[in-house]
Amino acid sequence: MGDTYWVALAVDNSIPRPEPDPETGFPPMYFNASPLIVPTDEGDDALCVFTTKGKAIVYMSEAEQGASVSPAMPMLMSGCEDFWEFLANYPASYVVVDPEHSTAEDTSVTVQEFLATLDD
Repeated sequence: MGDTYWVALAVDNSIPRPEPDPETGFPPMYFNASPLIVPTDEGDDALCVFTTKGKAIVYMSEAEQGASVSPAMPMLMSGCEDFWEFLANYPASYVVVDPEHSTAEDTSVTVQEFLATLDD
């Protein structure tokens, strides 16, 4: 098994609910969460990645108290393959590992640099 990290997902009510299926009347599966991102010094999006589930939960709790997010859940990522699949749906150019909430310090690295450090 590769390196494990956690990505914090937050409720995103801007994601519209899908229309119900015309034949069954049931709406398709709906997932209204998106990963937490922080801006880099250059203004690009950096995906927040955590080395433990606890760090992800603490970060989400602090962000919720600041009313900037509504937490959903931390998601386990194991190795490069999980990150490639995740980034296909939620593209980001940068990654920041174990960010501290409300800290302006930019410790981001490019996605390629981050993935190069992972075991397959």
